[in-house]
Amino acid sequence: MQKSWKMGIMLLLIMSLVSGCFGNYSEAESIKKVKGKIKVVYQDEEAFYRDYGQLFKLKHPEIDVEVVSKSELYSKFNQPDFNFEKESQKLLDKYQPDVLLLDEEKYKEFAQGGKLYAIDGAIKQDRYDIEGFMPGLIDRLKVLGKGTLYGLTPSIDTSVLYYNRDIFKEHNIEPPRNQMSWKEFFELAARVTNAGSKDKHLYAIDQDIGGADSLMYRIATSTALRLFDAKGEKLLIDSDDWKEAIRQATDAARSKALYTPTQKGPQPIEPEKGLFFTGQAAMKLGNPWDLRVLRDKKGVKINWDVVTTPVDPLTPNETGEVYFRDIYAIAANSQNKDAAWEFIKFVNGEDMAKVTSRTNVGMIPSIPSRPEYFKELDGRSTEAFYALKLKEFSSMDVLWGNKNVPEEYISSFQALLNEALQAILDNEKSVDEAVNELQMKGQEALRVAHELQQKTRLNGKNNK
Repeated sequence: MQKSWKMGIMLLLIMSLVSGCFGNYSEAESIKKVKGKIKVVYQDEEAFYRDYGQLFKLKHPEIDVEVVSKSELYSKFNQPDFNFEKESQKLLDKYQPDVLLLDEEKYKEFAQGGKLYAIDGAIKQDRYDIEGFMPGLIDRLKVLGKGTLYGLTPSIDTSVLYYNRDIFKEHNIEPPRNQMSWKEFFELAARVTNAGSKDKHLYAIDQDIGGADSLMYRIATSTALRLFDAKGEKLLIDSDDWKEAIRQATDAARSKALYTPTQKGPQPIEPEKGLFFTGQAAMKLGNPWDLRVLRDKKGVKINWDVVTTPVDPLTPNETGEVYFRDIYAIAANSQNKDAAWEFIKFVNGEDMAKVTSRTNVGMIPSIPSRPEYFKELDGRSTEAFYALKLKEFSSMDVLWGNKNVPEEYISSFQALLNEALQAILDNEKSVDEAVNELQMKGQEALRVAHELQQKTRLNGKNNK
């Protein structure tokens, strides 16, 4: 009874939004009368109808939708020897969905593996607008598909820099601006920290997790630094650019411009207690998810604003720090491609972008991928979220996406990295000394990881 009541309220809300969004010309007026039934992968059925299903049914009553729920996977997480990749594939094999919901890695794998239906022709035939997406978004999706477009994403997750207007005004410091270099950012951070007093230390930089290591990775990803060569056999941490990223991060931590958690290991997930959200830090390297806390009326009221994260001076108009969580694509073996395409058009269309910009911002860890429909929030410009053009590859893919590097090596490297950073922070070693030692130990650990991987593969073949 309670569930039905909630769904009824949601339907009324959706209909009110529909009347506003679809009142004039829209994609809805050019809809082809396609009939059929499609299977769509989603978190669960209730979430699907809350997010898209009710609206889609109103506009396409002739298309039936069966939800292939990922909740089947989530219920198995705690089982011994649970393998997410294998179980996900079993789910797809079992239900044979028409519309797939993929992250960047899976989209790339499926697109290049011939498992997806190319939509370039359908876009051209229907004159479907793809110019309104964030600059560079379509290009990256095409790169992932080796020149062909197989899917679209209605939302993005991007890194930005939030700042507290009042702190900068109080101390008469020029606030952050779009497209600062990391050098400029750290110079600004130093001025902020120096403005604090003995009785009240003022942190300049807050971030979601970690300390110097997390900040180092942020610097590295923005400048597209690589940890490994193409073959995944050589560690590249001893380059001058890596040393500079490490020097900047450790200097910020040592000067206490950067807040570093005293507790080691996993931190409690309580973002509302973060230093930026409680007015104790001037800036925060964050993402759209932070809007949820900033807009929470029960929390500390922060007079915030937002600019782009610091950029690489060599490519000041581009960013690799934009990620796709939800890419919708059509299975190559779908028998209902026309109906599936109608769904993908709808989810990624202008009208849906209008709806989500009014209802979802701050509620989900992403924002609409069409900038036209998210220009301001609470009187603040949202330009920073879209100001930079997407690079063809995400920064995380450049940093960690080398498939030739054994997965087991990552944790080994992280332990060695933390050891090196701590030695620098404790003034036991210079950056050059610590990094040179990290290169030596890390390279040896990489060699061992490759040997173990090779032995595992040989044992697997022999056991067949």
